[in-house]
Amino acid sequence: MSRSVIGIIPDALLVRSAKGAVITFLKQLHVDGDTKVDLLVGWAKEVGARVNASQRDAVRQSGIDRQ
Repeated sequence: MSRSVIGIIPDALLVRSAKGAVITFLKQLHVDGDTKVDLLVGWAKEVGARVNASQRDAVRQSGIDRQ
């Protein structure tokens, strides 16, 4: 499942070339890791990008439930 990113991820980051910035943005959000992964996957679907397992894991590990 992926969550809608509209209204959560800034419009300026809704481009495929912003993958690194999106990952950084998500790492700084104060939410649980699984929600962050859902947002990352939703972003990727929205912009037509791919994210790999290590990128998903990095975002998941930054969740408030993992600290």
